[in-house]
Amino acid sequence: MPLPPYAVYSQQLASLCKGCALWEPDPGQLYDHVSIGDVGYVHDGYFIRMFNVLLPWDDPLNGKFRSLERYDPLLVDDDPFINTRTSTFGKANYCSSYVTTQVRPRESNLAGNTSVLYRCKRKFGAFVNLPCGGRRTDAIRTKVFENYIRDHIDSWFALAQRENLDVQRMEDIILVSGCTLVSSWAAAAFYDDTLDARISLESIGLPNGGADIRWGSDMVNPGVAHHNSSGSTGANQCVFIRGFRAKRILFYMKLRGAAEPRPDDPDNRGEDEVQVMRVPDDSSSHDPLIGVLNYIAQNCPENTVAIAHHDDLHAVEGVETLSADTVEEFLRSKGMGVLVESGGAILRDDEGPPVPDEAKAIFYAQAESAGESKPLILHPVLSKYLLNLDITNHPDYDYDLPQEEVDSPATHPPMPTVILENRQGYPRSIVVQASSYSPDIGVTVQDVLRTIHEDARKQPRRNELNKLETEERARINASFTKRCKTEEELSQGPHLVDYLCGRDRLMIVPNLHLKETLPQENL
Repeated sequence: MPLPPYAVYSQQLASLCKGCALWEPDPGQLYDHVSIGDVGYVHDGYFIRMFNVLLPWDDPLNGKFRSLERYDPLLVDDDPFINTRTSTFGKANYCSSYVTTQVRPRESNLAGNTSVLYRCKRKFGAFVNLPCGGRRTDAIRTKVFENYIRDHIDSWFALAQRENLDVQRMEDIILVSGCTLVSSWAAAAFYDDTLDARISLESIGLPNGGADIRWGSDMVNPGVAHHNSSGSTGANQCVFIRGFRAKRILFYMKLRGAAEPRPDDPDNRGEDEVQVMRVPDDSSSHDPLIGVLNYIAQNCPENTVAIAHHDDLHAVEGVETLSADTVEEFLRSKGMGVLVESGGAILRDDEGPPVPDEAKAIFYAQAESAGESKPLILHPVLSKYLLNLDITNHPDYDYDLPQEEVDSPATHPPMPTVILENRQGYPRSIVVQASSYSPDIGVTVQDVLRTIHEDARKQPRRNELNKLETEERARINASFTKRCKTEEELSQGPHLVDYLCGRDRLMIVPNLHLKETLPQENL
């Protein structure tokens, strides 16, 4: 059975790793726009919003279903630091692998318009044209979202079944962690057997900031489905949606599928378990994220919730055609690891094994205000990311962090000065001063990283090493020799970073005096 245009469109644009491409971006007056925290599903290319977990369960915007059970909202505000990254972009063309573009002479004499010819060299292809650009918004630290869907996916699926929604599988449900919103768009899907199909469009800028889309009158192949926004609707059109999906895997079903019922349970309905039939592998499945979930499921212990995010598709970049089968096969061929913890299972990233405690350079942070020590909450970049302390980097190296995190206050509440103390051999305290004069910001994450970096690059005072015990001095010199990669570095002698004896993963915790370490909370 041939795939419908909306399925071709979503599948073909999945390789861009920008999220699930929605064939119908307009919310259709059902809700204002897609938002972080929405729980819903995609049906025929639309995103259907059920409710939003950042809002209380009885919020008027969550009043769609009377059978919605009371729940505790996802409290991202418990994190006092900014956890949302928003960026804007100019006009853009997003095309699948075998769709090419060619700018053509304008078909009208109106100012501010462009004409583009699209050609597809294969049977399937897709593109979306965003003539006015748009806005991308994403949660930065998503571990809380991952844990939340793990704990609530069963009740969400039960709600969908009670309300007779078009949710056939638990993994159809999405917890939104990011979206791309635009005001104007034009989308097309190539789905015919005809090779070298083509279509053209012209976008005409409007005074209100939107665009009028006009499809070319020539060279429109019958095997091309296309449509577009109407004028400017405001930036409430969601062209890409990103989020988590999950499925609960029962050990019996994983091994035997739906081959036959258990002798003591002919209907496969345990009284105290949520029974979710595992979807058989289907070569026609067009959703590549299902392939990630299926792969994780094959490596899960009993009664585990497999969890996948659209960002997981970065692991299969380079695969020509993304489908559930090709993704699952690729992950299996690469032997991708699966991390199982707290009843959930996710695809292990490429960051390697967990950082051992002996590699952590732990600094204790304190601040004083009016002569009194203030309890501090440290930004997760400093307390949980375990960044690599490498003095060969530039002092303003941002570790490829979002600018929102780099510019964020390093502590809550914000402080004009933060003092860092190390108890692993670093010879002095590090005083971090705020670079901003705003009391609402205080010392920033970048202030801390820069100051530590600059201090760690300093060389010890004269005879400072000689005052140490022979064994300790030998450890520092050994760390220095191991760190140096060139003769020039060796000629400079030890730096203060060498006093940490190879501990190069930065971790900053509040100075609680009575506690040497803090528990690692989830990001």
